[in-house]
Amino acid sequence: MPEEKKLYARKSSGLVRTIGIFGAMVFGVHCISLSSSGYIPFSWVASVWPGSSIIGVLTVAMVLCLFHAYTYACIGSTMPRAAADYTLASRVLSPPLAFGASWTLVIFSAVVAGGLIAWIPSGALPTLLQSIGIIFDKPGLRHLAELSQSPTGIIVIGTICVVITYLTMILPTRTIVRILEIGFFLGLLAWVIIYISLLSAPGPEFFQQAWDKFMGAGSYASRISKAEAAGMSYGANMWTMTLAGLIMGFWIFYGYYIPTFFAGEVKQASKTLIAGSWSSLIITWAIFVFGALLLQRLVPLKWIAAEGYLFNNTKEFAMPWITFYAAILKPNIILVGLVALGWIYTLINLAQTYFFYASRIVFAWAFDRLIPDSVCYVNPKLHSPIIAVTIIAAIAEIGVIDAALGGVLGTQLNFVFFAVWTQLVPVLAITLLPFLKRDIYEQAPDIMKWKIGKIPGITVIGVITLAYLIWMIVASFLFPAVGGGIGPSRLITLVSFFASGIAVYYVARWYRLNTEGIDISWTFKTIPPV
Repeated sequence: MPEEKKLYARKSSGLVRTIGIFGAMVFGVHCISLSSSGYIPFSWVASVWPGSSIIGVLTVAMVLCLFHAYTYACIGSTMPRAAADYTLASRVLSPPLAFGASWTLVIFSAVVAGGLIAWIPSGALPTLLQSIGIIFDKPGLRHLAELSQSPTGIIVIGTICVVITYLTMILPTRTIVRILEIGFFLGLLAWVIIYISLLSAPGPEFFQQAWDKFMGAGSYASRISKAEAAGMSYGANMWTMTLAGLIMGFWIFYGYYIPTFFAGEVKQASKTLIAGSWSSLIITWAIFVFGALLLQRLVPLKWIAAEGYLFNNTKEFAMPWITFYAAILKPNIILVGLVALGWIYTLINLAQTYFFYASRIVFAWAFDRLIPDSVCYVNPKLHSPIIAVTIIAAIAEIGVIDAALGGVLGTQLNFVFFAVWTQLVPVLAITLLPFLKRDIYEQAPDIMKWKIGKIPGITVIGVITLAYLIWMIVASFLFPAVGGGIGPSRLITLVSFFASGIAVYYVARWYRLNTEGIDISWTFKTIPPV
């Protein structure tokens, strides 16, 4: 057996544990996103599932995600290091399988990060500019919205956002947490303004008058009939709501568990990860549900579904945005401007969380010497893995350009489908941990040790989580309107990513064996140093 220093690129990670419970919660909230996910329940859920309760869908999704969050908190608690999921799965289940899944996760996450950044100039900014242009009668802003959506506008603004995200993500982790905390409070302020605006309306008639004032006389009354004429079929039942909740969980709440990917920078991982993920889930659920309660006080659910349906399925001009609904009720330029500021700032925060977690996974690969050792270089002043962050930024820029030019690559990356597939390996590893690696299980924190009869609790929760993940895969085929349609090209893309990861693993093993006399498989028989 070679000495430990030959198994790993560094004697220690060099990363600093600075993220407490509040910081982990803030990471989770931003990866869920108070802005982009804040739009989904009102613009998408209601229209994709006409008749389903927005509050019911959010609640079913949140409860299921609590099980998933617990599973990932156990993964991070058992292996509190960078890329805890990959590190655990590679030591418990299979190194090549774990690396293939992790490789796939990072590539599509970085490309998706670019797509999310591109959505700022292509979606979020035009929506906000159009809202302000309509409400304050500023045609110039609506023209700016069109420029922002153009391929040139997306590349220019998107690239600026990539640079901003990159420069902030190479700073010390403590500074990054402060940046995210500012965004958290700005996002909360935006939602408080939305609440106040919705509460300022005395009743449904006030909303209808405000809508017609800005969207044209008779516009409000025509929305449902136009949607039905376009094909909307509205029918409320409990089954539809539950089914929608089962499918929509990852779309809306994806990201609460990401501190697991950088568990090596989390304080007291066994407490911080579960508290951070659960609190980010519950807080965002409460924010969105309270917004739905206030909006439905003024507008029937069927009308909300119709407005979303017109936007998503027709060329009819529609504005199914919670920010717009609030702005027409209280058209104050300062309040509308603060909401816009909070929305854009938190969208940058969303991209920052992707850069952060993906770079830590790449760092872990280099630490295990599966990719060049230099990638796990940590700047001694910033305590930041700047080369790993640079790699993620470069892939994200490709994602921006791809989105601007029509999304040839991005359209192949079904977000939930890819994410769920990559999670099967680490979730299976933690589920079988008590039986495959008894020594690691015995040293795991107490959060893992409870039992139901003779069955370890983590095995029970792991099975529930696996069932949820498998259902998400099946649902992607059964409900293409939600799953995005999984065709042969997307399956080939997924398999290609995974196979290329397996190939990289074996090439790295061959290279290390022939140039250094070290079999990388030895690395995975040990636990990496912190």
